[in-house]
Amino acid sequence: MGHRQSRSELAVLQEEMDRLLDAEKDAAIVKRVSQQMEDIAYQQKAISDQQRDRAEEQSILATRSAERAEIERLAARDAERKANAAAEVAQRERANAERQQEIASEQRDEATHAKNVADTLNRRTQARSMAVSSQVRREANEPDVADALAYASWYFLKNNRGNQYYAETFKSLALATGGIPRYKVKENGAVNAIASVPGSPRQCVVVTNYGEVEWLRATMNDVDKQIVSQPLLFNPAYDFRDVRVIGGSIYALSLKGPLCILDFAGKMKTVDLPEGDYFKLVPLEDRLLVAGRKSLCWYANGLVSGGVTLDKPLSTLVERDGTLCLFYADGYYAEMNASGQLEEKKPLVPYVVTAAYYDRASGCLLLGVEDGTVYPVNRYNRVMETLAAHKSRCMSITMHDPVVVTGGYDKKVYIWNMDNLLYDSGLSFREELRTKSVGKRVANSQEIPTEWLVPVDYAFDGWTLAVCADEDGKSVWIGTSAGNVFLLNSSADDMAQQLHKNLNRNLTQQEWIRYVGVSIPYMTFK
Repeated sequence: MGHRQSRSELAVLQEEMDRLLDAEKDAAIVKRVSQQMEDIAYQQKAISDQQRDRAEEQSILATRSAERAEIERLAARDAERKANAAAEVAQRERANAERQQEIASEQRDEATHAKNVADTLNRRTQARSMAVSSQVRREANEPDVADALAYASWYFLKNNRGNQYYAETFKSLALATGGIPRYKVKENGAVNAIASVPGSPRQCVVVTNYGEVEWLRATMNDVDKQIVSQPLLFNPAYDFRDVRVIGGSIYALSLKGPLCILDFAGKMKTVDLPEGDYFKLVPLEDRLLVAGRKSLCWYANGLVSGGVTLDKPLSTLVERDGTLCLFYADGYYAEMNASGQLEEKKPLVPYVVTAAYYDRASGCLLLGVEDGTVYPVNRYNRVMETLAAHKSRCMSITMHDPVVVTGGYDKKVYIWNMDNLLYDSGLSFREELRTKSVGKRVANSQEIPTEWLVPVDYAFDGWTLAVCADEDGKSVWIGTSAGNVFLLNSSADDMAQQLHKNLNRNLTQQEWIRYVGVSIPYMTFK
């Protein structure tokens, strides 16, 4: 019993010892593992410390790099600011230099312009002086010098925007090209009307208040200029006031009638007219309007028809693109269409119109009034300019583009080159004709202005009752109350061309210095 108990207790003890041995082994193993884990932890700590140290070093390096980058950024910004400041200074200096260059250029242009103006004015002045000298030398019987001076005068005006229609220049050209041929009608009657012969340059038909009808022809060669006549009719009972040449027939209108129809051989027939004071013939399509002071009628195919009595007397009338423009002696104005319908209109000018001419080529209507003023009117009925012409009633007007010729009771003929007119709008004459309304001109300070037009004036031996443009497009027939007829070349350019072809010599150096001066370089024209 006791032995079994002991063995049992020994077995228990043995088991306990085995358990303790196992526990000791386990503890040893755990201790060894723990020791290993501790070693690993120490190793990891060492590695972590190393990494932390490296991280701190990297942080220090990064901080230092950031500080350097900030310093460099600040330096770059300062450099940029300095560069911008330098660029602004450079830009201001460049702008200042450019402005100084502009100022210098403007001053140079102004100086050049001032010199050009001075040179231009000097040449214009010298041109006018040469024109006077030309006439003086001609009177002194020095035609070669006179011709050279006349051409030089025109040349300097033409090429310096001067008025080549300056009176003395124009007259010196006229004298250099043979003067103005004159013809005296046979019976000394007042030349009331002149008509050019269509298709026949330098030919016209004149009628007088003493019943004369003459066919005039002019020779205009370099040797001789004269007018020859072929009388077609003389009847003192007729007081002719107007004449037209249509289709080879001459229509001459007497104050109290009749209407005389002639051919160029002098064969005549007469057409009786209703009672009236007749003064104007106006071709209208295939009819001929016969105008009296207070009546109108038409002639066609040998018959007179359509008598119209007017309420008040007419001063003049003109056909304008198929419309008959009627100007009354009291200043009123009316228009008549092709069917004969009469309509009163607003007056084109606030004066009594005594002479009217319509230039179909340019569309310009010219109105001369009782105080001698002439008004060019464009197609829109706008008065373009005021031509202060005659000192008394304007009696006759004609035009060959752009030259206007007027005659009046002051015994004067005025010649206007409309291209030389200075309009406030800055437009030319031809532009003004096409413009309905214009504004104020914007002046160009660098422009050398065209010389203002002062017309050529000729004084004749009586009232200038008739002016008529010739078929050659450059000459004008002039008739006076004293019975004289003149053929005037109204083109300065044409006379200059004629003169240039016939110059005998140039001015010598000494003559140039004497008449032109030393400020203008010597020139030859022949």
